[in-house]
Amino acid sequence: METLCYGGSNLSLEEAAQKAAQKMGLIERKINGERSVFEDYEVEIREEILEEIHSSAVITRNRYGARVLNVSNLLILDIDKPKASFIGLFSKKDPQQDKAKIFEMVRKLASGSKYSGLGFRVYETFQGARVIVTGRDFDPRDSDTTKLMNEFNCDSLYTTLCVKQDCFRARLTPKPSRIKMRKQKVNFPREADPQVEQWIEAYEKESHNFSVCKFIEQIGANTTGSDLIRLHDELTKAHTNLRLA
Repeated sequence: METLCYGGSNLSLEEAAQKAAQKMGLIERKINGERSVFEDYEVEIREEILEEIHSSAVITRNRYGARVLNVSNLLILDIDKPKASFIGLFSKKDPQQDKAKIFEMVRKLASGSKYSGLGFRVYETFQGARVIVTGRDFDPRDSDTTKLMNEFNCDSLYTTLCVKQDCFRARLTPKPSRIKMRKQKVNFPREADPQVEQWIEAYEKESHNFSVCKFIEQIGANTTGSDLIRLHDELTKAHTNLRLA
């Protein structure tokens, strides 16, 4: 059975081929019984780069077609649910009530002396909340960053991926299923495919009718002067009354 292995490079096809060969070597070692061979492995984000904002921030298109902001030092929290409580385990789920609990938790933590000097921009999302933390740069692989993400009950899978991919991510356009678009797998690299290109064109057009997040409030240091945050707010339509998706 043939095994397909990708390697990526910003410099050349030769370096990409070399990285693919190195990855194949790791896979072979894993097959041969080396359990810890992938412990320090950095997961590549195999997505089309749509725009390079600067050296530490790019916009890509993910596997289901949405635009995504990838940034190496701006901490973005993805919080889908409030912290569990004994009573909450047995109560009926209410999405709006859950969001209110998330906002309350964020306000309490962000207003404490532990995080004085930092700014917390709070947004409502379809599922819960997005929080952009400013005031200093954050390292996705630093243990203190992970502790902060866990304290704010950040989605555990997202936290793990931030470490593995060495960056923070934020979706900028709606999930296709939430705007009643049919599913379309958008691979990269990919051969020219008119069907995929037509789907992307239709998706981009329909996306303009929805927002990804809605700005709720600023806690702590004011950070409205950041060009990257202004771009995030513009592309997600965070200051509109459009339906969240």
